[in-house]
Amino acid sequence: MSKSHNIRQLAYLISTKNHSNFFDARFSANHIFQGSRAVKDTQVVEYIKQLFDQSMYSELQNWSALHEFKKKITQWILGHDSNTVIGLEKYSADYSAGTTQSFDSFYFRHCTRRFRCYSGEYFYHLKTWISNRASWSFITDSDPIASNDAVVISMPFCDTGSAHPEFLNIIQQCESLNVPVLIDCCYYPISSGITLDLSAGCIDTVAFSISKAFPVANLRIGVRYTKDTFDGQKLHDSINYNNNLSAYIGTKIIEQFPCSYIYKRYIQQQKQVCEYFNLTASDSVLFAIGDSDWDLYSRKNLLNVYKLQLDPADFNNRISLVSIFDHWDLFEKIKNETADNI
Repeated sequence: MSKSHNIRQLAYLISTKNHSNFFDARFSANHIFQGSRAVKDTQVVEYIKQLFDQSMYSELQNWSALHEFKKKITQWILGHDSNTVIGLEKYSADYSAGTTQSFDSFYFRHCTRRFRCYSGEYFYHLKTWISNRASWSFITDSDPIASNDAVVISMPFCDTGSAHPEFLNIIQQCESLNVPVLIDCCYYPISSGITLDLSAGCIDTVAFSISKAFPVANLRIGVRYTKDTFDGQKLHDSINYNNNLSAYIGTKIIEQFPCSYIYKRYIQQQKQVCEYFNLTASDSVLFAIGDSDWDLYSRKNLLNVYKLQLDPADFNNRISLVSIFDHWDLFEKIKNETADNI
């Protein structure tokens, strides 16, 4: 039995566990290894349930929750024991509704510039630029960074979950041209081996969230770091006009689970899955890179969701391992049945 058959078998086993209707199960199976979301780690989920058992109303009125969150999350980020951030102390922290609020603030502040990113970057950027008729283009050898640009780059990089090989070169180019840069660090908590030097003056915005590490994406818990910026987002932060409850929950979660928790918790499982399915492990533990056997789980479906007319072949087959981690018993069942048939 081929491994590609086992991939489909595992996808359907997981999907039928969650969907009784055949068509819903088939749809789920065709999308199950795509996108990016947090693993439903049992310890984290049980802890979040405990938080919701407490009285939440008082936290809606607790302005100090926002200040506590910003202080604690900075310490939390710097406490990652296999990643390094240099120079974060030079930046001012604001609460952010995930990383996307930080993106929107960056777009508006630099709306007269041409936005740039590498192919493979988070589709939200492309969709927002296109739908708002902003000037933008991918960074290529034939169309390099120019002085009137504004650059967005993720670290680790969205397309692979590992550092983009041109990251340092881009920062140097932007520094020499005085081009503002936004660095999206949403994968930082789930990764390892990342060194992020924020000393360059061109770095305008650095954004983090906890929604890729923990299953709280709908609570929109993030932080933005900027220098000498007072915009709408900073205004909301300065008058405590933000989501106190989400800040409270975020603070409790990061107090309970260190920044490297998810990476250390799932690194051995990532290795097992990659070895079994001949995948290349990403530096972000929830992802792997697949070859042509994984074309079914290419970016085609996500491009359709975002209504973007781009070629899926231009992107890596970045495979989400989250559904496998969430249904580890089914993966072991497939693995053991294969071993029995050898």
